[in-house]
Amino acid sequence: AVLPDERELGIGFVAYSPFGRGFLTGAVKPAAENEETEWAFDPRWQPGNFEKNLDAVQHLTEMAKSRGGTVAQLALGWLLAQGEDIVPIPGTRRIERLEDAGAADIRLTADDLDQIRRVLPEGAFGARYAGDMVPSWV
Repeated sequence: AVLPDERELGIGFVAYSPFGRGFLTGAVKPAAENEETEWAFDPRWQPGNFEKNLDAVQHLTEMAKSRGGTVAQLALGWLLAQGEDIVPIPGTRRIERLEDAGAADIRLTADDLDQIRRVLPEGAFGARYAGDMVPSWV
C-alpha cells in the first residue's frame, strides 16, 4: 500500500525479511511447536494460515525447481521484478543460504509473475505481525 506514495516521492523501498522469516526455507513448524520463538505469535504460523502458506511454498518450490533454482531465489527474483526502486535485504545464519544470491540469474516472465500472484494473492496467508506486535515504524 505504501509503494505508490514512495514512488511518487522518489523513495526506494527496502524489502525486509524476503524469505518470510524462514518460511521459504522449509524448516518451519506450526505455531504450537514454536512456543519459545517469535513464530508462536506470527499469524502466518497459526492454524489455518500455516497450512495454506505451506501449500503455497510447495507450489513455489516446484516452480523454482523447474527454473533450476530454489524457492528463496524465486522470492528474490520476484522482488527484483517489482521495480528498480525495491531492494531486498535477505539475512541468513547459514553460509549455504548465500547460494540464494543467484536470484539475479532468475528472470521471471509476466506469466511467472501471474502464477506467483495466483498462489499467494496477498503475499501470504495471515498478517505479517500479530495485533499489538506491529512495530512503530510500520
